[in-house]
Amino acid sequence: MSNERSAKKRVRPPILDDPGRLGEIYRVAAQIICEKGYDATSMNDIAEAVGITKAGIYHHINGKQDLLFQIITYGMDELDEKVITPARAIPDPETRLRSIISSHVRLITSRSTPQGNNPVTIVVDEVAGLTPTHRRIIDQRKRAYVDLVRETLKLLKNEGKLQDIDETAAAFSLLGMILWLSRWYNPKGHLSSEGVAEEITKLALNGLVRSPTTPQR
Repeated sequence: MSNERSAKKRVRPPILDDPGRLGEIYRVAAQIICEKGYDATSMNDIAEAVGITKAGIYHHINGKQDLLFQIITYGMDELDEKVITPARAIPDPETRLRSIISSHVRLITSRSTPQGNNPVTIVVDEVAGLTPTHRRIIDQRKRAYVDLVRETLKLLKNEGKLQDIDETAAAFSLLGMILWLSRWYNPKGHLSSEGVAEEITKLALNGLVRSPTTPQR
């Protein structure tokens, strides 16, 4: 019982006295991890980059593994707030799918650095560095998002609006396309955040949703 209580205590997010400052720490830490790799990144590197002492970092974070968990949790919380929760409130599956795609793309591009990447989104894939308990929590949250997309595609299929494609393959392929944006989108390029959201939404919907004139097999 004591071990179970200790595990629950470890995964509880820290009490924040300055959420904005903590968000900055997460974003800076994610950028350093992207540049140097998780194993090569030290707490000193992060403290120097954000301009606080190492003790100041440890005021919010218990260690590097906990830091990784908090960065990923921060990214998943943003996804919940700006993509998943609004989408769940949309009953029409085609409108919901459009909202998921465009909102997720905007979330990624809005956090892109001048160098042209979104470090928080990239670090969300670094689950290998998590403890088993933390990894289960993050995997469950990711699975819930995949399930939302897959269920939306199933609803489209039931309405005869989905192309002749497997919903699971389509869900993972769609999310893979969106997430890869964090590695190639350049805010200095010719496409604005709104522009790239429009292009990816158009590409995805044309590949997934039947046009009114497309015959069903």
